[in-house]
Amino acid sequence: MDNFINLAKKGFESYNDSQSNVSKTGGQELNSPHHSGQDNSGGYNGPEINHDEAVRSAEKHGSGESSLFSSALGFLSDNKQEHGKPLDEEQVTRAHEKAYGQGDTDGMSAKSMGSAAAMQVLKKFTSGDSSGGGSSQTQLISMAMAEATKLFDKSGGAASGNKQDAVNGAAMTVMKLLVQSKFGGGTTGGSNSGGLSGLLGLASKFA
Repeated sequence: MDNFINLAKKGFESYNDSQSNVSKTGGQELNSPHHSGQDNSGGYNGPEINHDEAVRSAEKHGSGESSLFSSALGFLSDNKQEHGKPLDEEQVTRAHEKAYGQGDTDGMSAKSMGSAAAMQVLKKFTSGDSSGGGSSQTQLISMAMAEATKLFDKSGGAASGNKQDAVNGAAMTVMKLLVQSKFGGGTTGGSNSGGLSGLLGLASKFA
């Protein structure tokens, strides 16, 4: 467990490093890799996602056209109010266990598949078993979207919803984790011990 915690801590320390010299911009962050130079007084102050990089990476590692992943990032931008709403950890844990622990996706909705895929990627990410290199929120969200397409295809569809819903679900689950763990303390420059411990608490269920 010590090794797991150290690996996870390294990954999220890199988040702090990547954010330390970046001015938070507000509404532009999810749909543009450019920075407007605004400060973080008021407005949305969430994780910065490089839209183009996330789409390219997800398209490379997953199945589906770039529009599938681009639409999921657009879904995140259009639903910023959802980012701070509590993640249903119990539901996500059950979905992950069903899909990856039991290999049974019968009766699962596309959204639940997306959540399960996001947790599977988090498990790989925090254990250091992530492909593609680097430890950034962009990589994490692109990996989750790609994994959602693979799980959806492997399952032959879902009880309700389509592949877009699965990809949207994965992207939103990761965004909620990032916002509610790393940004849970309200600042990016200070100690993130509270947020880190929160995310580790969830991730440790899958270690």
